[in-house]
Amino acid sequence: MKLKKYILIATGALCIAAYTFCLPRKLFSTPVSSVLLSSDGLLMGARAAADGQWRFPPSESIPDKFAQAIICYEDKRFRHHPGVDAVAVARALKSNFSAGKVKSGASTITMQVIRLSRPDKPRSIGEKILEAIMATRLELRCSKDEILRFYADNAPFGGNVVGIQAAAWRYWGRSADELSWAEAATLAVLPNSPALIHPGRGREKLLEKRDFLLGKLYRAGKIDSLEYSLSMEEPLPDKPLALPDMAHHYLESARNSSPDRMIRSSLDYRRQAAAERILDKFTDTYSGNKVYNMAAVILDVKSGEPIVYCGNVGAGSRKNGCDVDVTVARRSSGSTLKPLLYAGMLDRGMILPGMLVADTPFHLKDFSPSNYSHSFDGAVTAESVIQRSLNVPSVRMLQEYGTAGFIDLLGKCGFTTIDRGEDTYGLSLILGGAEITLLELATCYRNMACCLRGETNGFPIGKGAVWCTFEALKGVTRPEEEGSWQNFSSSRDVAWKTGTSYGNRDAWSVGVTRDYVVAVWVGNCNGEGRPALTGVGYAAPVMFELFGLLDWTPWFDKPYDDLHELEVCSDSGHPCSAICPAEQRTTVWVPRTDALPPVCPYHRTVHLSEDGRYQVDSGCYDATRIRNEVWFVLPPSWQWYFRKKHPDYRELPPFHPDYSGERSASAIQIIYPQAGMSIVTPLDLDGKSRGVVFSAAHVNPGTTLFWHLDSDYLGSTSNEHKISAVPAPGEHRLIVTDSNGNSAAVAFTSK
Repeated sequence: MKLKKYILIATGALCIAAYTFCLPRKLFSTPVSSVLLSSDGLLMGARAAADGQWRFPPSESIPDKFAQAIICYEDKRFRHHPGVDAVAVARALKSNFSAGKVKSGASTITMQVIRLSRPDKPRSIGEKILEAIMATRLELRCSKDEILRFYADNAPFGGNVVGIQAAAWRYWGRSADELSWAEAATLAVLPNSPALIHPGRGREKLLEKRDFLLGKLYRAGKIDSLEYSLSMEEPLPDKPLALPDMAHHYLESARNSSPDRMIRSSLDYRRQAAAERILDKFTDTYSGNKVYNMAAVILDVKSGEPIVYCGNVGAGSRKNGCDVDVTVARRSSGSTLKPLLYAGMLDRGMILPGMLVADTPFHLKDFSPSNYSHSFDGAVTAESVIQRSLNVPSVRMLQEYGTAGFIDLLGKCGFTTIDRGEDTYGLSLILGGAEITLLELATCYRNMACCLRGETNGFPIGKGAVWCTFEALKGVTRPEEEGSWQNFSSSRDVAWKTGTSYGNRDAWSVGVTRDYVVAVWVGNCNGEGRPALTGVGYAAPVMFELFGLLDWTPWFDKPYDDLHELEVCSDSGHPCSAICPAEQRTTVWVPRTDALPPVCPYHRTVHLSEDGRYQVDSGCYDATRIRNEVWFVLPPSWQWYFRKKHPDYRELPPFHPDYSGERSASAIQIIYPQAGMSIVTPLDLDGKSRGVVFSAAHVNPGTTLFWHLDSDYLGSTSNEHKISAVPAPGEHRLIVTDSNGNSAAVAFTSK
């Protein structure tokens, strides 16, 4: 008896255990679609699941209309039975016995959920009994609403469409929450006959089923007579619709990193749609110049997240490289890094905004940069270097700052792609010699904005330097780049910078306000350059139109604690020296740093004859008649170009014929070649040398200069000091002198 008792207990325990664990921990393990939602929950795009089905990730709730329709059609006692409807079972048994065959079933919605979770099981009596047992267990585990969601998310709705959300978008192009009663009723009857949804496959039968359900809903008091009559007039959907495909490359990137999920993004639906229209419009225009690709991002400064992400135009197309997500592609930086060099030098106290920087020919080994206009100003303010995007002064500034130090600074600013040493990049780094990504460029400018907002302590450049940089970039004009920059008007302050890579392959524009960063790239993904493709001509117009989508925001607060007032010379931009004239002294706000540039080196006291015609000393002129005057004197190589742009520049008077005193050691400057340079003598088509043009400058341009190459006399020049020679291969020394004994010399190598 005891053994029998133990057997019964063990059998009961096994039955209880089998019942308890008859359901798997996860009921459905099928793959789901990658679905992209905007910040306000709107569908922006989706991709089919790994098994080719349109099956959206599980929903958080089920639309009320569909819930009422499916319960009314499939299982009217769903809210009350324990998973098995005894009344329906009795009715089905009686009906089938009378007919002598299976005429009707008694599956509840809960039982259908179990069947959907076991798609490969046979349709047998034994399986039916097992489904009923598992259904009662599911009722103990889940609420009625959860069971309804299981059904709605996994029921078949025709073809490769699974689940109510996918069906609503595929057949009506909107969310299931927005469906009408007629549309909800159509979906409620579909899982029993999913093939009816396809045109030409019993559409009349589908309409009949839908209308039958609408009648039941009306008689049950779920819809009124007006809703019923209007619903009966609604047509069935046509062939399945394409799902939205906004922010195409954002979705592709997200699903590659983590597929099969609902992606709730920071993207703004309205602005994303408008931005894509703007890019498409400009691409239609630019394609006339065979420029086919474009990318843009808009970052929210506070969060750092994108509110617009356009990885490329022509979403989904492989034509012209439109499948490439350019926002994360490495492209030549052009001039976009110049403001960071400017800010870095301000932060170190190496320059001030109005300080003069040399803009004269520069040669270093085989590197000879030129400005966009192929002209020189002699000297320009540091501020205008980034405003006008001048190349040659930028190279000089980088040489002073140090390439290695600048690479380190860029890394701290967030550029991960500038990952090679200074020997690789050299001074061309500042002109586009490195590769960056659009997203990292935008993020860097966002970090600068956060620095000014006081929301980050990790930015490697101080607030004062960032403030001065943004103030300079607010006043950007681009006479150095052809384009209609004057037409870029805006009711808001925007600090912006453009860039164009070598060969017109990449056009950049990035702008920042207190709350937003907009960055744009235009070009061809295959690297083909196109005439007139510049940042100011192609990327800037797109950027400013994108700014038009954004709310106006005030400008940054002035960071007084990180700035201080400094008296500077308005002629040189340096801190004033003791002799800078009072009328040339002005006070400006500059970054608060531990160092400052030297005092003005260009104002100096000169001794003149009484009539001001000559420079004199007491050895050649009556000391009582010598007139002392403060004169603004630039280096000779600067003067030659500077006076062409500044006709008010006063050249020093010549020395008195009898002057025998000490003269300026820098009266002559050799511009080309520079010391230690290796030069290559160009050849004509017939193989004969065309010679090399040497150039120099004198503090008094009209002075005659005498040229020697080693021991050979080359000739003399006046005013424009250029002379041609054919140096033999090897080492040489060029000597230039004037009639007053001033001289300059450089050693170089000819190849």
